[in-house]
Amino acid sequence: MAKIDDKWARIFKKIKLILEKNQQLEENNNKLQLQIIALEKIGNEKEKEIQTLKEQIQYIKAAKEVHLSEKERALTKQQLKVFMVEIDECLAKLIQ
Repeated sequence: MAKIDDKWARIFKKIKLILEKNQQLEENNNKLQLQIIALEKIGNEKEKEIQTLKEQIQYIKAAKEVHLSEKERALTKQQLKVFMVEIDECLAKLIQ
């Protein structure tokens, strides 16, 4: 009879360990779900930022077609370089 009791005790111990592991996995899953939501939010914000930068580039391109002085063209060119760096950074963050 003692052997049966020992077997039952081991079975219950294993069940308890399985339930504890399951609880840990559920908690980990919940944390990961929250991280996914946060990353999706960041991704959406970066997409909006990219769209804004693209619109700014279009405005600058349109302004370039207007006759600008050399100083204005140099300033516009510098702004375009800044925008391109920002776009590249946003794309790099989205890829991560």
